[in-house]
Amino acid sequence: MKIKQGDRVRFMDSTGEGTVTRIEGRLAFVEDEDEFEIPVLLTELVLVTPVEEKVTGPDVRQSKEVREEVKAEPESEYEYEEEEGNYDPVFILAFRRGEKPGVESGSVRLSLINDSNYFCYYALNEVGMNGEAINLMAGLIEPNTKLDERKYLVTELDGKRWIIQLIMFKKGKRFSPIPSVQKELKLKGTSLMNDNKFVENDYFDEKALLTFVLKDKLQQSVEQLTDKAFKEIKKEKEQKKIKKKAKRRDEPGLLEIDLHIDELLDDTRGFSNSDILSIQMDKFHQVMKENLKNKKRKIVFIHGVGNGTLKTELRKALDRKYKGTYYQDASFREYGYGATMVII
Repeated sequence: MKIKQGDRVRFMDSTGEGTVTRIEGRLAFVEDEDEFEIPVLLTELVLVTPVEEKVTGPDVRQSKEVREEVKAEPESEYEYEEEEGNYDPVFILAFRRGEKPGVESGSVRLSLINDSNYFCYYALNEVGMNGEAINLMAGLIEPNTKLDERKYLVTELDGKRWIIQLIMFKKGKRFSPIPSVQKELKLKGTSLMNDNKFVENDYFDEKALLTFVLKDKLQQSVEQLTDKAFKEIKKEKEQKKIKKKAKRRDEPGLLEIDLHIDELLDDTRGFSNSDILSIQMDKFHQVMKENLKNKKRKIVFIHGVGNGTLKTELRKALDRKYKGTYYQDASFREYGYGATMVII
């Protein structure tokens, strides 16, 4: 008989019984004699008394006999089918659009995905400003299943800190123990409203923003390879840049000034495009004023190609404020179209 809300049930794997208060997917929440609500898989419960039956007199004796018979039966090993090749544990928090995608007042739906052959005890906690946490969700997710969504307003989640805790294991099978996981997640409203963050995926028919709490070995290897390749490319680029600069400094009377913002500032977070342009032009004026008396001095200002804004502003300033100077495109072989040479 199917277990329903209000049914009296017994725990298959331990002593005790209680009343089903609610059912979410394959999970039942059972209130025990101490009024604690315990999440348990439906497959691990035995029905004692259906909610619609009124047990009095002889019926009570009958229900006790049934309970004794059930206890006398040997408990079979829990069996479940494992997916081929799904050996590494993968756990994902997935966000999908609510009714109003792309607007600040919209909502998102959160799903927990256990993409592995492991059972998973999970706890999702919100961390406050004082460092104390409050539990939002907790329970057990079966292998290769999803725990369907809870809905949140984007404005509710912006700036929130979550800590998710996981314990992965198998039932009735031998397995290699996996260390427990605790990971902190920082939620940004901009990500939850950015269409580019929501992608096609293997878990839903609609686009989703996937946050991996646990990744398989293949994903980890690809990321490590990508990081390694990126570092090697960056190192090679820096070496070429050093060699190129050393070669240019051999030319007498030549001063090279790189106006790229990452050369002027260590951190550009919080700066607008206009702020960045202002900093670059301040550097340009500083160098020009320092060298106005150095006649025949050649100064190469590296501004890059980009959208041409910095180059345009630089040349406007030369025409208006430094009329006694001469300028031209710097060597195409060395700088492409990304530099202007000024001759004092």
